[in-house]
Amino acid sequence: MKRFLFVCTGNTCRSPLAQALLKEKRPDALVKSAGVYALPGMNASGGTLEVLAEKGITLDHSSNQVSEELLNWADIVFTLTESHKATLIKQFPAFVDKIHTLKEFAYDKDIEGIRQQLQHHYAQLELKQAQFLQEHKEEIEELNRRTDLEAKKQLDHLTKALQNLIKEDRDAIERLENLMPCMDISDPFGGSVDVYRRTALEIEDAIDKMLARI
Repeated sequence: MKRFLFVCTGNTCRSPLAQALLKEKRPDALVKSAGVYALPGMNASGGTLEVLAEKGITLDHSSNQVSEELLNWADIVFTLTESHKATLIKQFPAFVDKIHTLKEFAYDKDIEGIRQQLQHHYAQLELKQAQFLQEHKEEIEELNRRTDLEAKKQLDHLTKALQNLIKEDRDAIERLENLMPCMDISDPFGGSVDVYRRTALEIEDAIDKMLARI
């Protein structure tokens, strides 16, 4: 079993929840948690402890600041948001290969088809733009040197022609981006117990899929 490290902001809400929930599901797992901006020595939040207690889970927790030592210890690092991931990679670039958002890792197969389609349409859009601008390069340069109304009309016509050329790819990109799930686990800090329950459900679902993948 791998050594898991969960990372959130203050290491009092989401990452302790994830740590405790994974440990409950896999008692043999080695699991720790930390925060990118944690104040060391803080207990888990009341909402976290209450939600875990409802599941019959007790947690003796003291917050930790993420460190090179912890990253060295872990086989895999799961951040709770894309922002946490970006912060870790910026601060500890040597560990980039082991850092993932929890949802990104868990749902990778579910979104791979969407990601591939997006890459295709982005590439097509860039190619069509480049080809159009190259084909009309001299014409555009000449029109840009002119200040008369007719030149402006012709430039507007070329702009609309380019927009029409890439419209299919632009529409596909917008549709596919709307299908992409958010890779962040919602932050329950300051919320009601119900908010913490919803966050716990998000984490549990992602952990279940992560374990199935591993």
